[in-house]
Amino acid sequence: MSTYSASWDLLHNIKYYKQEIYQLEETELSELELSGFLYAGSKNGGPIAFMVDYTKAVKQTSMILSNRIYVFSSSGKLLGEIDTKDCGKVVDIGWDKEDRLICVSLDSRIHIFSMFGDEINSITVSKTSKMTSMVNLCKIWDTGVAILNSAGDILVADLFKKKSPALYTTIPSEKEIYDMDIIPARFSNSRQPEVLLCSSTGELLTCVDFESNVEYAIEPVVKLSLSPSGKILAYFTNNGKLVVTTLKHDQILLQFDTKGSCPTKLVWCGTDSILCYWEKKNLLLMIGPNDTYVRYQYAGSICLIPEIDGIRILSNETCEFLSRVPDVIESIFEIGSDSPGAMLFEANQCFEQMDSRADKIIRVIKSDLSQAIKDCLIAAINEFNLERQNLLIKAANLGKTYLREFDHGYFAEKIKEIRILNQIRVYLVGIPMTYNEYKKIGVRNLIKKLLNHRNHLLAYEITRYLKLGSDKVLERWACDKIRYSERKADEDENIHDQIMKKIKQTKSKVSYVKIATVARDAGRKKLAIKLIIHDPRSSNQVPLLISMNKIEMALDEAINSRDDDLIYLVLFHLLNELKSQSITEKDLFSKLKNREKAIELLILYWKQHNDEKHLQMLLEGLERHRDIATLNIEKVLESDKIDFKTNTLKRASAKFEQAKNVFYKQMCEQQSKLIMVQHELELKKNRSIDFFGKSVNETIALLLQNRDKKTAYKIKKQFKVPDKRYWWIVISTYAKNRMWENLALFAESKNSPIGYEPFVRVCLNQLSKKEAARYIPRIKNMKKRVDFYIQLEMFRQASDVAGQLKDDDIFKQIQEAKEISKKLKKKQYK
Repeated sequence: MSTYSASWDLLHNIKYYKQEIYQLEETELSELELSGFLYAGSKNGGPIAFMVDYTKAVKQTSMILSNRIYVFSSSGKLLGEIDTKDCGKVVDIGWDKEDRLICVSLDSRIHIFSMFGDEINSITVSKTSKMTSMVNLCKIWDTGVAILNSAGDILVADLFKKKSPALYTTIPSEKEIYDMDIIPARFSNSRQPEVLLCSSTGELLTCVDFESNVEYAIEPVVKLSLSPSGKILAYFTNNGKLVVTTLKHDQILLQFDTKGSCPTKLVWCGTDSILCYWEKKNLLLMIGPNDTYVRYQYAGSICLIPEIDGIRILSNETCEFLSRVPDVIESIFEIGSDSPGAMLFEANQCFEQMDSRADKIIRVIKSDLSQAIKDCLIAAINEFNLERQNLLIKAANLGKTYLREFDHGYFAEKIKEIRILNQIRVYLVGIPMTYNEYKKIGVRNLIKKLLNHRNHLLAYEITRYLKLGSDKVLERWACDKIRYSERKADEDENIHDQIMKKIKQTKSKVSYVKIATVARDAGRKKLAIKLIIHDPRSSNQVPLLISMNKIEMALDEAINSRDDDLIYLVLFHLLNELKSQSITEKDLFSKLKNREKAIELLILYWKQHNDEKHLQMLLEGLERHRDIATLNIEKVLESDKIDFKTNTLKRASAKFEQAKNVFYKQMCEQQSKLIMVQHELELKKNRSIDFFGKSVNETIALLLQNRDKKTAYKIKKQFKVPDKRYWWIVISTYAKNRMWENLALFAESKNSPIGYEPFVRVCLNQLSKKEAARYIPRIKNMKKRVDFYIQLEMFRQASDVAGQLKDDDIFKQIQEAKEISKKLKKKQYK
């Protein structure tokens, strides 16, 4: 392994190395003439997009068209093609943090695509500007886009917030801006993205909102680049000098004279060195502290894609990763190293050669063996070369067998990380993520990245391997399958069966409403309905069914849920459609027909809001004659106008007749007749008596109370009041008003159809024992007579009646009552 460290480059006191990740000679990427393309690479091993550079002459073929953007993985696999005809002239491209491709057109429009060519969104930036202006410069970063247009406006659009692009400031026309960079919000003092500009007058401007800070460089600046840490700024002057300063410009860290023209690219390699690339010379210069540099000469054009800990370099032949040599790798593979990790690695080589020195070496480092194992594991994780990686793992495993107390959980964890990184780096996946990037974004964001790349199976297997729960992965797979599957006959049925089969096999708890929503948005309504049926919550089903205009299904589901709020949700949707004339009244009636619960709630709603017009319309449309009649009766109760009452009652009677409800029809007719009779009585009595609103019984009672027995009897005949009820009304009225003589005369008028016991009771209710005693002898039931006499303490009369009955038990009852009466009187006397 001495040749491995021999290929490292020394920059000041830091060692750098290039690791080959992929061979690209026989891939689709190798066919591109890189010098004629604009390119943009996504971070964390993401895809690379290529677009024909309008400023250069490029040979167009059937495979390479000027109005297309080609997206490749780092392994050279073509992932997608994006047609930019509708975007206008695209001047720059870039990637956001979710691996979405951002295209900025000359007319200040931003188009967002997936890496496979599906347009996601479009933003018009020029609306916030004074006028529609062309783009002069733009900068795309992981969360936004900054544009400098020909009017001098600096506009910043946030790609993840639903806000209009912000106008930061306007640059005076006399200042020519050469380059632009961004200080992301996480690094800025204002907690907002800040725009860095370099002008022809030697100014370095920092702009945020309506403020700008001006610093002056040593010489006019033509290109600038902010370090990944957000603390250091590198810029290239017009006379060939590279200057590195702090972001506040209070300290110059480096001045390096390249004695050349402005480089094509100025990018950072980690945070310790900066790269200058001259495309015409195919020269890459890595510059570090103390004017040290490393020169890399290439045979053709290359692409530089910065990462947080290094830089990806793509050529037509290879994909390499240039980075600082990690300390653990340096300590293991440096020539002559005697670190514990290096000695453990050497011991493993001896062990494989069956050399006894392996045991001796391990015994020498026994006290540092735990650290040696960890160093080998960390070195293995940082290696892209599988052969070296396996050797390092074997060395760590060998050391573990000599150390009982070693943390085996740590070993297993690192092996899992190595396996995951190796799986995402394979050619078919093509994501050469470094260990530092993996630790920074975390497993869950890696899963999201794989899903964005549509590597659903790998994402699913990783979640199962790490026991993270695969529900969201399966849900995303189902959504993508719906979005991107071809439209064929019976395809919806097949997709539904495949999704349900997979859900049942994995026993996953997915959101059916989310999957069904995707199906709806994709125009697959039948599939959406099939899927939403599986959702156990009606609150999810109903809104989605409404959005697909499946109103009757939504209404049935809401009714079955017994949730009034859901039923009202559907009803209000129907009412809004009726108001906007999207449906007719006939359509509304057909949808509500035979759905009693919905009708009841709608009637209740309109009643509570006094919406008589709509309520009448609904009941008429549904031919609910009884409900219409009931509504008319409610109106009668609320009104004091006689004509209105009688006319409304007639209408109610007619509706009851249509409903074939004879009893209620007759009641309406009788009530109408009573109202007229009461009106006549009031006129006759000069309105001295208020008959209005009284029942037949109450009307008769009022007449008797006012000694109009003749009219009372007339009403009795007119309304066919039964004799028994009439007698009860008469005796109750006379007793209540203590009209004892009238009561007596009435009792003598004819034989009582209700007997004479009621006479006694009404008198007793008015505490008139004397009047009550008058009617006891007329009671036919002898035992009842005895009971009333006892109640009135008329014991002699009770005994006389008892004598006629010749019943000893009744005599005993009278005697007991008499004794109780005497005792009570004595107590009262005392």
